Amino acid sequence: MIRLLLILVLFSCKRENSKEENVNNEIFQEIENNINLQLSSRVDTTNSNVKEVLGLYEKYINSQPDSIYDNPYWNSEEKARFKDFDFSRISIYNGINSSQLFRIYTPFVLSIEPINEKYQIRVLYSNSATEPPYVGSKVWCIHKLNAIREKGTWRLENLLADKTRNWMKKQVGFVEYIFPREYQFNTERANKAVIFCKEMVSRFNPEFNEPFRFYLANGIDDMGELENFDYIFSGVTTGKAREGMILSSKGDEFYPHEFIHKLLPVNEDRGHVIEEGLATFLGTKEDSNEYLTMMRKLANDYKNGESYSLENILNNTTQWNGYQSAYPGGALICEVIHETSGDKGINQLIRGNTKTYSEIISLTGSILQLKKTDVIQLIEKKLKEFE
Repeated sequence: MIRLLLILVLFSCKRENSKEENVNNEIFQEIENNINLQLSSRVDTTNSNVKEVLGLYEKYINSQPDSIYDNPYWNSEEKARFKDFDFSRISIYNGINSSQLFRIYTPFVLSIEPINEKYQIRVLYSNSATEPPYVGSKVWCIHKLNAIREKGTWRLENLLADKTRNWMKKQVGFVEYIFPREYQFNTERANKAVIFCKEMVSRFNPEFNEPFRFYLANGIDDMGELENFDYIFSGVTTGKAREGMILSSKGDEFYPHEFIHKLLPVNEDRGHVIEEGLATFLGTKEDSNEYLTMMRKLANDYKNGESYSLENILNNTTQWNGYQSAYPGGALICEVIHETSGDKGINQLIRGNTKTYSEIISLTGSILQLKKTDVIQLIEKKLKEFE
């Protein structure tokens, strides 16, 4: 995420520097706050329904779609079911806001086509880059949404229900697996998953009682369709935990990292680094080779990289070096705490305030009953063990 944000900032500065100095700032601000869609010739605006759907999407992207609130342009059923009802929101904005995104990426409507009683809109988000490093993120995404009639008015809708309507379902414990008909379901891996989940619940969240769905997609692009994308760059990944569900592109019923995200008790004060660190320490560590590779990368970068201080790692502000340092960085804290305080310490970490470096160090010191300097020395010592 940090790398993507840096590219956006750099490209934004490059564009700003190329503008003439006599641009009227007030006019520019007005344009910036009113995003207008560009259209493919394929979009038939003489069709009244197409024109209405086009207007709907334009109103939506001008309505702070990066924020979660009762947005008037989304259908009421999905808003009632999900707090974060637009499944594409996280990936499109990916740590930035809509005004930052639209300064760089121009929405270009590729098509608006009827599908049964609905219409489907596809929108390309691209920039004007022609050279590295910006050209690598030239296409941010191809966004795809349904438009449905609700009380006579068009409203936006996610694709997931339509996409998976004919998929198979299989309940294993409290996990409902949903997968394409051609997928060869592996009962052994599913049973292993349920055993793992029950163990984690017993250790860290005994009151857990929230069955969830696990969608097994055929690769990252197929998984992207479940989050409303024909193509996705900014939020591409192999798995995501969402409200009431896990999405996976790995073709494996056992995905311990994402299970941890679903099974831990909710804590609004738990920061991203510790959230991912817990999922890495408790989940990814099930594959010791993957875990050790990740931890060794961090240890070597900490030893040799100027930007890899403990503060940068735990604030998730390190330079990009092919992986997210938040994952092994958070796992490192778990290693230190678990080695001394076991599950009791991890339970305190799970429920504590860990949004910043200072809060992580303070809580770790409290759990281990150590001073700040001793905590830092202990973390550095543990990190050296992975070199």
